[in-house]
Amino acid sequence: MLKSPLYLITDHLLPSLRVLEAKKLREQGMSQTRIASLLGVTQPAVKQYLEENEQEYKEKLIQMGLNKEEIDEMLCSLTEVLTREGVKSAMLFITTRSLIFLSNLRFCKFHRGMDREIPADCAICGEIYRQDEETIFYDALKIIQNPLISFLIPQVLSNLAFAKRGAKDYNDILGIPGRIANIRGVPIAASKPQWGGSKHLSEILIRIMDNCPDVRSVMDIKYDSKVESSIRANGLSFSKVGPQDSVDDKMIAEAVSSVFNCKEDAVIHLGGKGLEPVTYIFGRNPLEVAEKVLKIARSYASS
Repeated sequence: MLKSPLYLITDHLLPSLRVLEAKKLREQGMSQTRIASLLGVTQPAVKQYLEENEQEYKEKLIQMGLNKEEIDEMLCSLTEVLTREGVKSAMLFITTRSLIFLSNLRFCKFHRGMDREIPADCAICGEIYRQDEETIFYDALKIIQNPLISFLIPQVLSNLAFAKRGAKDYNDILGIPGRIANIRGVPIAASKPQWGGSKHLSEILIRIMDNCPDVRSVMDIKYDSKVESSIRANGLSFSKVGPQDSVDDKMIAEAVSSVFNCKEDAVIHLGGKGLEPVTYIFGRNPLEVAEKVLKIARSYASS
């Protein structure tokens, strides 16, 4: 009988991530004992992890179907969640992220290479895990609650949105009423996420999804020359639109969607009369968006 595809996570993905995450935590000056506690392993195991070749373990993940950027972003996010939110939140984060990879059929080629009895038309992993939008949204908020991101919050504040597949109106899109504000130097959601919580970002996502149905999430951050340089420094693609003399939510959505390429990471709207310039960061889900924003924030802080 064929093995459950879940073993790809338990036997292949997680062991490599433990090694790489141990090295990441050690780079931050953390003791082996503390690392062992966070990763749920023994101190001798951590010692062995730290002696392993980092590139070999990244290559194992690449062979599974991930790319270098995804690996680096996931490790950065996992480190943030582990050190700021603790083990329970990190377990939820990595479980959610792993199941997303599995359900998006990212491991199929690797799996077939290991087991030739798998039918060529097998796609059962696509049915294993139906993403819970609210769970993913909360995981993304944990990443966003990083002091570095506070420097990217615009005067009009930020928001994060995540649409259901085939969303038709703002009630199909999760957002934050009251937006995301800086509270003592940390980006904090003003309230719990709600369906219909951001009409502004909903207008943009609905128009974007007409042509790019897989682009289901967006966050708005500020725009200045340093933000643009930070986007470039991370190899992210973007377009610019505006300024516009007179604008409302629908006009902004039309302008942003008119220049958006389905494979782009961002659109910069240069504002207009009484309207602050803003950068919209896009992705397939809020975790992807949050990781892009964190990368931009790191570059912004170091520039």
